[in-house]
Amino acid sequence: MSPIILITGNVAFRINLDPSIWILDDRRFPLEDRIAGTEGLAMELGPYLDKAEPDASVTKVICHREQKEAVTLTLDQARTAILCFAKDGRPIREGGPALLYLADGSNKEQPIDYIRELELV
Repeated sequence: MSPIILITGNVAFRINLDPSIWILDDRRFPLEDRIAGTEGLAMELGPYLDKAEPDASVTKVICHREQKEAVTLTLDQARTAILCFAKDGRPIREGGPALLYLADGSNKEQPIDYIRELELV
């Protein structure tokens, strides 16, 4: 299992995300602050998608997962999504390297797991 999540597709810059180093990032926050009834440390996904500079034609983000079916989000859903990268002070191992939660918390019981690549199309 690779600790890296790739941002690829119709972007100016391909991004390699390494959630294992986010523990040192000042932008991290308790997931509970955004989605009640959850725990862990999290980061917003939007800034990373913006850094990749998606083409103006991009409307969707395909979440490619290891040995699981891909999940497609709208670009707006992905921009507001939250990546949980640690629980109990430890990196996410089961389902990791990060769990993707929609900003409205509608998938808090079943976050998108085993993400390997976020393809912008």
